[in-house]
Amino acid sequence: MKKILLSIFAICVSVLSFANIHLNGVEYTIDTLSMYPAGPGTTYYELRFLRASDAKGRMDAFLLAVDTRNPYVHVEQALGSGKIIGTERPSNMAIRSTTDNKIFFAGSNGDFFVTQGDVGLPVSTTIVNKEYAHTPVANRTARRLGAIDAEGRGITAVQHTISMKLVLADTTLNIAHANYNRLENELVLYNHLNGATTATNAYGTEVQIQLLEGEEWNTTGVMKAKVVKVEQQVGSMPLSKEYAVLSGHGTMAAELNKLNVGDQLTLDFEIKFDGELVNIAQAIGSDNYNQILHNGVIVQDGFWNELHPRTGFGTSYTRDTVYMLVVDGRSINSAGCNTKVLGEMLKHYGAYNAVNWDGGGSSCIYVRNLGQMNNGSDGSERACGNGMFAVADVPEVDNTIASIAPYMPIYSLPRYGVALPKFLGYNKYGVMIDTDVQGVTLSCDPALGEILEDGRFLASGENGGILHAHLGDIATQLEVRLMTSAPIAIRLDSVLCDATHPYEIEVQGTVNNATIDLLPAALTWTSLHPEIATVDETGIVVGVANGSTLVIGELGDFRDTILVNVEIPTGNEMLWDDFRIASNWKLKGSSGFNPGLIVPEEADAPVNLLFTYKSARSPYIQFERDAPIYSRPDTIRIPMTTDAIFSKVYATVRANNALQGVNITIEPNGASEFVLDIPVEHYFGTDVAIWPLHFELVKCFLNTSTEKGERYVTLPGIYQIYGEKSGVGTGVEHTTATQQLTKFLENGQLFIRHNGHTYTILGTQR
Repeated sequence: MKKILLSIFAICVSVLSFANIHLNGVEYTIDTLSMYPAGPGTTYYELRFLRASDAKGRMDAFLLAVDTRNPYVHVEQALGSGKIIGTERPSNMAIRSTTDNKIFFAGSNGDFFVTQGDVGLPVSTTIVNKEYAHTPVANRTARRLGAIDAEGRGITAVQHTISMKLVLADTTLNIAHANYNRLENELVLYNHLNGATTATNAYGTEVQIQLLEGEEWNTTGVMKAKVVKVEQQVGSMPLSKEYAVLSGHGTMAAELNKLNVGDQLTLDFEIKFDGELVNIAQAIGSDNYNQILHNGVIVQDGFWNELHPRTGFGTSYTRDTVYMLVVDGRSINSAGCNTKVLGEMLKHYGAYNAVNWDGGGSSCIYVRNLGQMNNGSDGSERACGNGMFAVADVPEVDNTIASIAPYMPIYSLPRYGVALPKFLGYNKYGVMIDTDVQGVTLSCDPALGEILEDGRFLASGENGGILHAHLGDIATQLEVRLMTSAPIAIRLDSVLCDATHPYEIEVQGTVNNATIDLLPAALTWTSLHPEIATVDETGIVVGVANGSTLVIGELGDFRDTILVNVEIPTGNEMLWDDFRIASNWKLKGSSGFNPGLIVPEEADAPVNLLFTYKSARSPYIQFERDAPIYSRPDTIRIPMTTDAIFSKVYATVRANNALQGVNITIEPNGASEFVLDIPVEHYFGTDVAIWPLHFELVKCFLNTSTEKGERYVTLPGIYQIYGEKSGVGTGVEHTTATQQLTKFLENGQLFIRHNGHTYTILGTQR
């Protein structure tokens, strides 16, 4: 690969024009790498913040903006494993929670959680679908909250208070908290978010209750319920969505003992955000630092002033838009940020209030069908205690594409840049159902460029403009902006060619890890030795004769070269190796097998691999040779004949641009004659960088039913096949061995007879 790019043309696949922002007093440029709908009312952004004064100051960020006014979307929390104790990856939370009519399609991780003991328990107040999931007394006012109110709009709290009361005929009792451990003389409300049971001990009274018809759970309001069951000195009463449980100990148990089945009671709940009474549907806790963005004002002190991966939650001024933002950190690519910078980023994109959620390895932005979008600092997605998600509300399953959108609505290209935009497909409700829509056709004004025969767009015009895309009657568009300066280079340093596989030289550019093609025809091409390889005006190279030559590409001040190595096959079938030079091969086998090559003097006689079969664990024989395959065959063919029984045979071949080889496996199923075929395109693709392929080894595993003693494998050779793309794996002939290998002693010398020829063990024919 080229390591130095020469600056001539701008090649940039940034989605939108660059914007500037000041973060903690330092100027950054924002490069929007991608932007598209993640689902109904929800836009996903992939952002790169570049510090102008120091390239090492890069931060990668991933943003979801949810317009809650869209009729097909709401925002909802999911708990790890569906209860307050337990962890789960955000992607798994979404998949598990999704139904035909309720699709969790995008979201982020949530609160800090307990990592020892009751692992996964959220640290702060947790509310799910207007039900209290966890209300730890010690943290009720200290920790900030990011929440969704009962109307579905975003809201945050610097402080919050919770009051839960049980109103009986003769008294009013304070409910200490929701779910989790019941302590001495406490009254605790348990619901299905605690798990399958209350998980309490037997030293108390538990009352199963059910809301009266027409009532529903709220975090603020008065709810009427009836007593369904009363149990004393039992504990661990079952929980379900239909029933909740009031669990009392000591003095509170004595109060509950007064209740009977059928009694009615009243629950009076209140939650206040910053002193104001609210009804909350979803709530997730923040940290103990100052709120990072409050009423449009960025925190200036008392923030978390360390660089880490971060997750932030924000709401717009009208509270109709909800934001979830993740900033990567702890890597050489992204430095991470403090919580003040997190607030500044959220404010830039429209947030008026925002809080900091759990960060570090927990930070995750998820999009359905695409998975975790950010690069988590753990190296993989971490299981967390909870997460917040954009959820599609749809009346039916609909897999018909009704609209399409490009991954990148704005392409910045150099003149002669080539692009094949990728499109996402959505149903009529805005749910993403296809991540790579096929059959999209492009069109544009000739002043912008042209559409090539393979469907790609060529920026051959002198100005930017609109590129139109159609899928039948469905249409969308994207903007093309013409750039004037940035780096380009020929992709490869060298290639292997022959006369039957023309190669179009690949010219590419890279900016911020984004790569795009440049039309080779835009360059002027020269072969220094056209008698070895020719190159036409479009940059297509064809081998003529064995040898090497440099091919030069020029465009303005740009000049680069590629070394072309030509190897011309002599026919449709070529012998790469016939095993006759035994020193080329390294033989291995199970202990005591002692494999050896028996090489005849006759040129038309095949080589035999002789070994002694003995019992062994996973018995095998193996022959190795690490060497490049000549030219560019379509298939590599290895025929074999044996009097052993092979259960499995595989060959290992390595592509030139790979560190490890590919194993191509067949199962002879007892056949004495079989062929191991390696169709190159199937296993290695069509990238010219795979050449030359390197043969590494063939390993044969023996079935233990093989008769013990001297065995053989006849090896006619390894062949290169041209003009024939064989099927995957093998052509096996299920035949019995008609040509038997026999061995005999004569005058103290061991001889082998096979196929009418007699050999000594040194390979000398008699």
